[in-house]
Amino acid sequence: MLKFSLDGEYSVMKSRILALSWFLPVGLFALWLAVAVEAAGEAGIQDLRIKIQDQQVLTTFRLVNAFDEDFRRRIESGLPTDLVFRFELERDRRSWFDQSVASGRLQVIAMFNAVTSEYLVNFKHDGNLIESRIVRDPDQLHQAMTELTDFPIFSIAGRDPDERLQLRVRAELGTRMLLAFIPRTLATEWARTDRFRIADLAR
Repeated sequence: MLKFSLDGEYSVMKSRILALSWFLPVGLFALWLAVAVEAAGEAGIQDLRIKIQDQQVLTTFRLVNAFDEDFRRRIESGLPTDLVFRFELERDRRSWFDQSVASGRLQVIAMFNAVTSEYLVNFKHDGNLIESRIVRDPDQLHQAMTELTDFPIFSIAGRDPDERLQLRVRAELGTRMLLAFIPRTLATEWARTDRFRIADLAR
């Protein structure tokens, strides 16, 4: 009887260990997903607008409340400091897995030169350097890094002019570490345009 009882308890314990060994990695992965992106405080995308010109989707918007004291200190240290804007062009469909049309990334990198008291601002679209600017005061730097006017994001050449689309944009302000080894991206909420037809904006 004793042997049977011990065998039974051993089997139950073994089953629990096997179950735990399966759920533990799943739980850790779920934790990573939950903390991979963190809301960036009061920062946000405002005044998002788009238009279509020469078969290009052009966007205008501004990022507000992104320049806090920590961000300014990083820039003044002379180290390259960036903002990353992510763009998603989506179909107006109910099937979430069939919505994406195109995605893009704009990285705006600032570097302070303490000798000349100037800021070099580089713009990289999908990894390619497209523009460099020299600005000389913090207000100009703020405007250069946070305001875009008629920036060409996507080509819509060959697309159905009656297709209904929507553009969404968010900004990433850097990363923070959780438990000293899990990186979290500080990002704004996604800002979205109204749904639109290519034919309507191309007129």
